[in-house]
Amino acid sequence: MNKSKFMTNFLSLAAAILLLFALFHIGDIKNIVVMFVSGLQPLWVGIAFAYLLCPVAAFFERNLGRLKKISRFARPLSVLITSIAVLAAFSLLCAVLLPQLITSISDLVPKLPGMLEIQLGRLQKFLVSNNQFASAAADLVESAENMLVTWIKTNLLSTVYNLASSLMSVGSAIINVMLAFIIMIYLLLDRERYMNQCRKIFHTFSRNERVNDAVYDTLRQANKMFGGFISGKLIDSLIVGIICFVFMLILGLDYPLIISVIIGVTNIIPMFGPFIGAIPSAFLLLLVSPKQCIIFLIFIIILQQIDGNVIGPRVMGDSIGLPALYITIAILMFGSLFGFIGMIIGVPTFATLYYVVKRISEYFLRKRGLPTETSAYGPEFRADVKSGNGDGTTAEE
Repeated sequence: MNKSKFMTNFLSLAAAILLLFALFHIGDIKNIVVMFVSGLQPLWVGIAFAYLLCPVAAFFERNLGRLKKISRFARPLSVLITSIAVLAAFSLLCAVLLPQLITSISDLVPKLPGMLEIQLGRLQKFLVSNNQFASAAADLVESAENMLVTWIKTNLLSTVYNLASSLMSVGSAIINVMLAFIIMIYLLLDRERYMNQCRKIFHTFSRNERVNDAVYDTLRQANKMFGGFISGKLIDSLIVGIICFVFMLILGLDYPLIISVIIGVTNIIPMFGPFIGAIPSAFLLLLVSPKQCIIFLIFIIILQQIDGNVIGPRVMGDSIGLPALYITIAILMFGSLFGFIGMIIGVPTFATLYYVVKRISEYFLRKRGLPTETSAYGPEFRADVKSGNGDGTTAEE
C-alpha cells in the first residue's frame, strides 16, 4: 500500500470516528458551541457589522482617494465617515421612531382589556343567535382557558424571570454593542491585513492547489450570496415597512407605526416572514374593528404580491437561486437551531452548502463521463459506468 492510499484510508477512518463521537456527544458539543458563541458575541457582531459596512467604506475610500490632498488619509477618513453615518442613522431612527412607538404602546396597553371585552361581547351575541356554533365555541373557549391556566401555573414564573433578566442585561448589551463597534472599526481600518493572515493560515495547512482554488471559489460564492441576500433583504424590508406605514395612514387604519415596524422586521425572514408579521397585526386590528382587520389583510396580501414579484426581484435579483422547497428546509432547520437570526442567515448558508454539494457532485459525474445537467436524469436515463458513456446509452447501443 503506497503512502497516498494509506493517508486517504487513515483520514477516512479518522473522519468516521470523529463523526460517531460527535453523534454520541451532540449535547455536549452544542453546549460548548453556545458558550463559545455567547462568550465572543461582541466579536461576531463586530465582524457582521464590518462585513455589511465594508462596501460603504470602500465606496468612500475610492472617492476620497481621488483627492490628492487627502488621498493619504482616505482609509481612516472613509471609516470615520462610515461610522458617523451609521451612528447618525441609528440616532435619527431612535429619535423619530422610539418616541412614537412608546406613545403608541402606552396608548394601546390600557385599551386592550376594553377592546377584548367588546369583541367577546360581539362573539357572545353571535353565538346566542347561532346555536349550532355555540357548543363548538364553548369547547374551544374551555380548551383555551385550560391552556392558559396550565401556562400560568408552569411557565408564568419563568417568563417573568426571563423578562427581568433581559431588562437587567440591557447594560451588558450596550457594552457588547460598543465593543462590537470598536471591533468593526479595527477590522475596517486594516481589513486587507486580517484577510491576508487568514489566507496565510489556510495555506499553511493546505498544499493542494486544486483544493485551494475550490475553497476560494466557494468563499467568493458565499460572499456573493450572503452580501446580496442580507443587504438586499434589509433594503427590501425597509421599503415594505415604509409602504405599509404610508398606506395604513391613507386607509385610516389604527396603530400604523407599530404594525409597520412588525411587518418590516418580520419581512426579513424569507417566505414565512409576511405571515409571521401579519398574524399579530391582524389580531390587533381585529380588537379595534373587524372591518379594519379585513382591510388590512387584503392590503397585506396585495403588498406581499407586489414585494414578491416587483420590489424583491429588483432589489435582490437572483442572489440565492434556491428552489422554494430548499428555502423552506433552510428556514425550518436553522430557525430551530438559532432562532430569528437562524431564519435570516439560514437561506444563504444553505445556498452555499447547496453550491458546494453541487460542485462536488458535478466533479465526480464529469470524472465518470456522465452529464451534469439535472434534466438528463429522467426515467429513461441509463449509465454504463464501465464504458463511461454519458449520453444515457450503453456501449452495445
